[in-house]
Amino acid sequence: MNRGQATPEGAGAGERWLARLWQDAALPPAALRTRDGQRLRVVFRGLPNPGPGPDFRYALIASEGGLLRGDVEVHVLASDFRRHRHHLDPAYNGLALHVVMWDDEGRDTELACGRRVPVVAVGPHLHGPRPEAWREPCRSALERLGARETAHRLDKMGEMRLRQKAHRLRREVAALGREEALYRALATACGYGGNEEDFATVAEALPWAGLRRSLAVAPVAEAASLALRLLSAHLPPAAGGRQRRGRPANALHRRLGAFACLLATLAGPGLAASLLPPVAAADAPRLLKAIMVRGPWGSIGRGRAVEIAVNAVLPFALALAEEARQRPLEAAVLQAYRSLPRPGSYGCTRHLEEALVGGVPVGAQRQQGMLYLYRHYCTQGGCGRCPLS
Repeated sequence: MNRGQATPEGAGAGERWLARLWQDAALPPAALRTRDGQRLRVVFRGLPNPGPGPDFRYALIASEGGLLRGDVEVHVLASDFRRHRHHLDPAYNGLALHVVMWDDEGRDTELACGRRVPVVAVGPHLHGPRPEAWREPCRSALERLGARETAHRLDKMGEMRLRQKAHRLRREVAALGREEALYRALATACGYGGNEEDFATVAEALPWAGLRRSLAVAPVAEAASLALRLLSAHLPPAAGGRQRRGRPANALHRRLGAFACLLATLAGPGLAASLLPPVAAADAPRLLKAIMVRGPWGSIGRGRAVEIAVNAVLPFALALAEEARQRPLEAAVLQAYRSLPRPGSYGCTRHLEEALVGGVPVGAQRQQGMLYLYRHYCTQGGCGRCPLS
């Protein structure tokens, strides 16, 4: 968020103050009009974005011409959008609305992609009474539901998310076989964070059966290097183009190197033979140890191992258990899931974690429950209808 000029009321906070009014749904209805007089109604004001890019993500705004779905950017002046060079930044191409104090340009805001979005100038409407600040229902969940019931609902949504993944993997296992399905799931999970599509493309182009045969005849010391060369040869030309900025360890070549080291470690006994026994024993620490690797080309630490377990190994094991109706294996999967720690904090669920801080301990399963809320309610205009409402 860019700090701009002070508001005419002397608040001295510029964009921060205006962003707070938007976040609190404290703008008077009369202020929500476009330049041409079209009335707008905020269905969901979006999620505050703590990083680079638009100030709010995934907003839903009802207009006379239909539903506007996308991001919202806040400025003191409409011209600040160009002054801050947002018109050249593709990160703003998902904008649905430009909210400003004063429209000093008199035209819709043009994005880097050439699309134009409406401008709402709220300054002339802020001198009268404003609505009371609004809070998401999740922020009162602990008070209304209690810690135990709140935790139960997060656990339930986390299990639903796991079963959805298992359902998709059952189809993969039926079509490709166990090892190939698990290999592709591992590849996608290793690429999470911007490279998942590239990793999925590589896994499809380089089947596990052929890669494993190549690794079987290679000297042990050279297996990881060979795996990396073979995987890299199948990367799409534009690989890495969707990756978000972040830590060097998350760079495409480091992620691919870590995946290569993991495959070299598991190639001998096989993927399922290496990863299913700790799941069947409900031994989460042992499972993480089987996934964690440290090699010359890249490493998989504890946090990434949890993500791989949650997004690939446990759904795979649950898919097998459901297909064969193996209740003991299903119970072991769920027990391991409950005992896994969360890999870290996700920006997209920060608002939920802040709402529940101090009341509910959050492990991997409950964090997945928060992701379920985020995907199915927060970003879909479902605030007020979600299980924490």
